[in-house]
Amino acid sequence: MSNDPPSQSSGKNQNDSEELSNIEFMKRQLEGAKKQLKEATTTQGKFDSMTELVGLQEGMTLEEARARAREMRERSFGIAFEDGTVETTRRRDENAAAPQKEPSAAMNAVNGVVEPEQPAAAAEQESYSGAALDLHPEALPWLIDNGVCLFRDQDKPFDGFEDELLMLTSRADEFAWLRMISFFPQLRSISPDLLRAYVRNNLCEYTRNKLIEDYLVSTGQHSRHDVALGFAQVSPSQVLDLEQRYPQLAAFFAGAGYIGAAHESLVLLDPTCAPVVVAAHFAALVDDLIDRVIVVNDANVAYALHPDVYSHSDGDQNTVYEVLEGLDVSLSKVKHWDQRLESYAENDEIVAASQQVKRILAQLEYLT
Repeated sequence: MSNDPPSQSSGKNQNDSEELSNIEFMKRQLEGAKKQLKEATTTQGKFDSMTELVGLQEGMTLEEARARAREMRERSFGIAFEDGTVETTRRRDENAAAPQKEPSAAMNAVNGVVEPEQPAAAAEQESYSGAALDLHPEALPWLIDNGVCLFRDQDKPFDGFEDELLMLTSRADEFAWLRMISFFPQLRSISPDLLRAYVRNNLCEYTRNKLIEDYLVSTGQHSRHDVALGFAQVSPSQVLDLEQRYPQLAAFFAGAGYIGAAHESLVLLDPTCAPVVVAAHFAALVDDLIDRVIVVNDANVAYALHPDVYSHSDGDQNTVYEVLEGLDVSLSKVKHWDQRLESYAENDEIVAASQQVKRILAQLEYLT
């Protein structure tokens, strides 16, 4: 019997077989989603929730999946739709039973009505203490979880609530983040937790203005397609581009009931859709790196999410790399005619200089 190690061709055949198996699996998922969408649109018009799509993928019948969705409704989320319908039965019952509260000073400021701020003692008597920025839970119901307010009226409203908010993304499906690997096989080249690290970093850097943008879109007060929304911090126009690039994304949204006009904004404001949106966003970045023959790893993908390093010559034959923001970009350009933004991490110097990479990898270390 020969003790020779397996040939490289054998290993290649095995990898090719696994790749074909993954492709066939994705095709079956896509066809299944299309079939589910057709059945839903000819019966009830749409699925009741994302839970139905997950149940159908696990082999349930449509009736069983809908029964499961109803059972999970008490701990599910929602958003305000254009016709005024919002979120869960439990939340609507709570809102109906609760006494109506006068709009806060912060909320009136959003609506253009200026009123004097309430005294600190009065603010403490609000239904949800510490939430002077009253964005009305029926518009973004995930802001209030089991009576606990998950934001504060400050420059960083999610400070201290990052982990609780991150958990909302997988509350309807605890394996949501891992499940995305089967939807986008190219993500196997990076750490499984890198996607969650990106979202947690977004939550750490979430500003008060970003939260107000989410609120204005949710309530129909504006519908700009170039504004980054939600936990994924992706714009609606980017979602449309990703749907065209990856048909399985559009099929997933359709199966979850997000179809028609403005659906791209609605999915961004639903925390349970964050995993699939972020996965598609990362898949596009990985594909771009491959096209440019750039090594696919955690640092290079993290940099591509938000390039922040500028380069210029030092007057000799060396290149200087530094992070510039705001007015510093223009001031530095005056001194360095060859200054340019490095869109991709094409060398280790760019990665070493990037603050974006440091932030994402710090979150990755926190989660792992």
